[in-house]
Parts: sequence; C-alpha cells; structure tokens
Amino acid sequence: MPSGNNTKTKLESLGDVEFKYVSYRDTIEFADLSQKQLSDRRFVVQILFHQLIKPRIDVDNFQKLSDKELIELSRAFVKKENHIFKYFHDTGEFFKDFKRAIATGHEKDIEELKKSVQQTLSAFTKSYASVIQQAVDGTSYRRESLQALASVAKQIGNTQRRLAEFVNPGIEECQSIARIITASLRPQIDFWQQWTEQNKNIFDSFSHYWAESQQRYNIAEAKAVKVLRKYKWFITPSFPVPFIFEVVTLDRKKARQDKAVNKLFVEYFESNNWRNLEIMVSNWKNTPLLKKRHKILADCTEMAKSTSKKRINEANVVLPTLITQIDGVLSDYLNSKNISWHCDYDDRIDQKTGKVKKAGRKTQFKNTRSNILPTKLDDLANDIFLNILFQSSHKGKPLITPFNFNRHKIIHGESVKYGRKGYLIRAFMVLDFLAHLE
Repeated sequence: MPSGNNTKTKLESLGDVEFKYVSYRDTIEFADLSQKQLSDRRFVVQILFHQLIKPRIDVDNFQKLSDKELIELSRAFVKKENHIFKYFHDTGEFFKDFKRAIATGHEKDIEELKKSVQQTLSAFTKSYASVIQQAVDGTSYRRESLQALASVAKQIGNTQRRLAEFVNPGIEECQSIARIITASLRPQIDFWQQWTEQNKNIFDSFSHYWAESQQRYNIAEAKAVKVLRKYKWFITPSFPVPFIFEVVTLDRKKARQDKAVNKLFVEYFESNNWRNLEIMVSNWKNTPLLKKRHKILADCTEMAKSTSKKRINEANVVLPTLITQIDGVLSDYLNSKNISWHCDYDDRIDQKTGKVKKAGRKTQFKNTRSNILPTKLDDLANDIFLNILFQSSHKGKPLITPFNFNRHKIIHGESVKYGRKGYLIRAFMVLDFLAHLE
C-alpha cells in the first residue's frame, strides 16, 4: 500500500527516483506555493523536491537537472498523481502547464466550497425565515414556532435569558423575539463566511479528492468511518486519502480483520526503515504546538528505527515518552486558548444533581479546538484521542472500553502489556492530529 502509491521512475543521471504520494497536507502546501512569485520551472522543482524520497540530494543539486530530465520526472509524477493533475493540458510549455494545472485545481475547489457554503447559508436563513414569519403572523403554530426560535437563539446568540422574560407572548412579543433572532443570525452568517475564507485551506482539494476516491472505490465516507472505528483506527491530514479505502476493502472479507488492518497501518509507517514516519515527524519541526518538543519526537523516531532490527520492542521504550508529550501538547493547546488546565481530565459531576460542576480538560479541548478534517473523520480522530487514549481509568478496575492504548494505565505503570507497534503508531498519529490544530 505505501510504496504502491508512490511515483517510481529512473533517470540516467540519478538512477532510481521515488516521489512520495500526494497527501491531503501536501495539497495545501502546493496551493500555498502556487500563490508565490516563482518561475514556472522553479515551481516544478519545489513541488517535486517536496515529494522526493530518493535519491537523497539537496535542492541545489536537484534544480541543476536539465530541463529534459526535469520534464521526464515531472511527466511520471503527473501520470501517477492524476487526481491532482486533472486539469493538466500539454500545450508545449510543460513547466507552465504543470503549474497551471495545480492552480486551476485549487481555484475549482475554492469555487465548489464557496458554492456549498452559500447554499448552506441560503437554506439556513430560508428555513428560519418561515419560522419567524409564523411567529409574527400569530398562526396556530405560534407556540411551536417560539420553541424553535428559542432553540436557535440559544445556539447562535445566547439569548435564552431574554426569551425567558416573555410569558404568554402576543403578537408584539413575537415580533420582538423575531428581532432578537434576526440580530443574532446576521453576525453568525458574517462570522461563518469570514471563517470559511480564513480556513479555506482546511477544505482545499479534500472534498474533490474524497469524491473521486469514493467514485473509484464505491465507498461512502460514513461507511469508511464505521470500519475505521470498528478497528479503533483513524487518519490524520498526513495520510493519503485512498488509504482509508484499503482498510474498508480488507473489512469486506469474512470475519474480523484486526491483524490485517493493524498490519496495514504499521507497514505504512515502518516500511523503508520507517520512512513515512520520519517524513511526518520532520514536518512537525516548525509547527507551533510541537516545535519545542520536536527533538524529543525526532529521538523517538530514531529509537524506533534503530531498535526494530535488534529484536528490541521499541514500543516498550518509546510509547510512554510519546504519551507524556501528548499530555504536554494538550496542556499547551489549552494554554494557547487562555483556558486553565488545572483540572481533572474528566468533568467533575455533582452527585446530587448530576450536573457538571467543573468541565474537565477533555471537554474544554473538545469545545474549543478547530476541525482539521471532514466532520465524520474529524469526530473519529477526536474520539480515539479523548475516549480511548484518555479514557477514564481506575486502578485495579477494567476499562469500560477494553483497549490497552490508555494513558492512565501506561503512565501509572499498571499496564505492562502496552508494547505493541499498533499503539506506538496511534500515539504518533495523535501527535499529527494535534500538530494540525489552529
């Protein structure tokens, strides 16, 4: 699976050449590069060098390749990555055509995103406009309308306190409530439009990429998430999207495929002397949340590489260190949002009322973090992080969801059977999930 998605070719001056598959994260960086003032040739060099796995040469030597050799490499890359170069048209000016194809794809994705957002906003306002009109007209649906309006106001304007002031409302009160909703709704629409513009790179290429992959594999997103959840796996922005469908394809076989699915994820990172893991961790070097911890994480990667061939269980050594760093990143993230992390992981519940007395770290994280993937995939990653790794644990008692990938059992020394490569990989993936948070 991993190497099968890479572009492999040969060049007389370099020998065997291999380019890494284009991941979701790569498409974002490509879009950023297309906005910079680079010559067409320089742009092609930057893109190819960004994906180059072997041979290991520096960018200065790579850009010294002749135009003929560079075009030869580029054609192999374009042919393999046809989903990225859907708009490639050879006009005889190859470097310009290469750059134009990526820029055009990016523009098309933005157009589709804007269209989708506008349709959603239009449906949203149209839906609640009818509810508001019913309330103002004083129809027989007034009571139901007011309840719906109160629900909307609570979500988008926090106006429930003002709504409580109205008792047995008449027409004037209905009109007043309508004005409250209108005043609350307008800023929210403006906010989401602005948010979409500011965060459009999160969605660039992904919806189009998913649609093409779904058509190719005939698998819906919801089905893919269901299968991933079944085996307690998830994906992060560093993964190639087709990887998901490989998991689903395995699950179509009779009986559970735990070993096969685990092997797929492990081999993805472990193959070629942990090359994909090394690339992923290297990309964290300048990530705000992981920057100060990068040396530790790079050392963990090197430890995994050096021990795997010496019959030493690298997970026994590396996993506890990764979990402590995940713990630290969680605290750093809450600090960055001006949220105190001096609290328990889980909510503190009032035993008499059953209500939350104080929100725990997990709830605070969930309520403030940014989405980094489409909703269902994002929710799955969040669930593995908070409800599997940080699942509530009590000494001497079994976990509600039996799975030894548990922060508390490992760090407190209660579990001594955590040394599995699958758990090690999941810890690195959690860090990649955190690395992409805004």
